[in-house]
Amino acid sequence: MRWERMVCAPRREFDMGISPRVGAFFLAAWFAGALPAAASPLTLEVVDADVTALLTSIARLSGLDLILDDSVKGRISLSLKDVEPEEALMLISRAKGLAVQHEGKVLLVRAAKEAAPFYRMHVLPVHHADLDTAFAAVKLSLGEAGISAIDENKKNGKEDISEQGLYRTGERLLIDRATNALLFYGTEEEKARAEAVLHSLDVPTEQVSLEARVVALEKNAAKELGVDWDWSPLPIDPHGTSKSGAEGSRRGIDGEVPGVIRFGRTPEGKPYEFYYRAKIAALITDGKANVLARPNITTLQGREAVINIGGSVPVPETQTTNSTVTTSITYKKAGIILRYTPRIHENGEITARVHTEVSSPVYVDALKAYKFQERSADTTVRLKDGETMVIGGLIGSEESRVFAKVPLLGDIPILGTFFKSVRRTKTDSEIMIFLTAHILRDTSPPAEGTAESERKGKDVWQ
Repeated sequence: MRWERMVCAPRREFDMGISPRVGAFFLAAWFAGALPAAASPLTLEVVDADVTALLTSIARLSGLDLILDDSVKGRISLSLKDVEPEEALMLISRAKGLAVQHEGKVLLVRAAKEAAPFYRMHVLPVHHADLDTAFAAVKLSLGEAGISAIDENKKNGKEDISEQGLYRTGERLLIDRATNALLFYGTEEEKARAEAVLHSLDVPTEQVSLEARVVALEKNAAKELGVDWDWSPLPIDPHGTSKSGAEGSRRGIDGEVPGVIRFGRTPEGKPYEFYYRAKIAALITDGKANVLARPNITTLQGREAVINIGGSVPVPETQTTNSTVTTSITYKKAGIILRYTPRIHENGEITARVHTEVSSPVYVDALKAYKFQERSADTTVRLKDGETMVIGGLIGSEESRVFAKVPLLGDIPILGTFFKSVRRTKTDSEIMIFLTAHILRDTSPPAEGTAESERKGKDVWQ
C-alpha cells in the first residue's frame, strides 16, 4: 500500500498519512469545510499525489468549475507556500505539461499541445519609464508575430483610435496615455515575458537639481574668485576631436563679436565651495557685484532643462504697400538661454551637455533700431555632485547720462545751455554664470537638522 503525506492550509499545516483514494477525498473535504468560498493564499505540500484529485480539490477551493480532459493523469509532488488557489492550479498544470483555458468561470484543463493559445487583455501599468520606450521594449519581447501585426496596422493607418490618448499600435498592443499604461492582448506566457521586461525597465529615474546664479561683476572683480579657466571639458566632437571649452562657437550679425564664452570650474572641495560663495557675497556688499538672476530647475537624468534669462526688445518693422508705409512692432527675445542635459554615473559624478546662447541688443542711432549680437557655445563636462561649473566671457556694458543744471538759469533759452551739464559714464562688467548640480536620490523633504536641510536653509546669495 502506498502512503501519501499531504499538508494544505492557508494559515496552519497538517500532517496526515492516508491512502491515495482516501487522501483525495479528505483533501477536498477539508478544503470545502475549512475555508470560505473566497479562499486566502494557501500552503500546500503533497508527495506523490494524484494530479486529477489535486486539481479537482483546488478548483473547488477557488470557486470555479473544472473540466478535465482524458489526457490529465499522473502523479506529482510539490511544496507551495502562500499562493492563490488559481495560481497553484496553473503551476501544477504547467508542471505536468497541461494547459488551462478559461471559458467564463469554467476551467478547461488538457494537454498543452492540444490546447489553443488562450488570449486575454492584460493591463501593464508603467510608473516611471517613458511610455513610448516601454512600448518599444515590450514590442521586442513579443517576437516576430507581434511585430508583423504592429507593422501591418501602421501600413493601414490604424494608429489613432481614440481622442482620449489611446493609440492603437498593433492588434495586440495598445498605448493608453490617459492611464499611462500598456494594454496587451496575449497569453499568460507572453504577459509574463512583458512583465519581466517592464520590471527591469520601469524603475525610478534619478533627478538632478540645477542651481544657477547669474552675477554681474566689475571688470577686475572676477579675478578675485580664482576660477580655473584652463580646465578642459570633455570632447564634444563626434569623431573624438576635442573642441576648446574656452571658445565653443561664435556668431554675430557683423561677424565675430568681441568677448568669448569661456567654461571653467571652481576648485574642488567644500572649503572653497563656501569661500567663493562668501566672496561673491562680499563683492555684492561692496557694490562690485550684483545678482541678476538665481533660477533653480529640476530635471530627470537624460532630459533637457532649459533656463531662459532675459526679456523682449521691441523691434519696429516697416512695410510699404501702394505708397502706404505701415510700421508694426514685433518683440524679439534677448538675454541668456541655457540648455543643460545631465547623465548620472554610478560613482556619483554627472556628465552634462551644456549649450549657452547670449543675445545682446545694441541700439543703432542711424537705423533708429536695435541690432542683436549673438554668441553661442557648446561643451560637455563631467563634475562631481555639488561641484560648480562657471560660464564667463559675457561682457556687459552699461552707459548712463546724468543731467545737471542751475535752477532757473538753466531754463533760459539759448543762454541756459551755459548753466547745464551732461555727464556720461560707461561701466564695463563681466557676467558670470555659476551652475551647481545636485543629485536628488530621495525626493522626500529632508528632515530638520540634517546637513541637506541646513544647506537649503542658509544661502549666502540672499
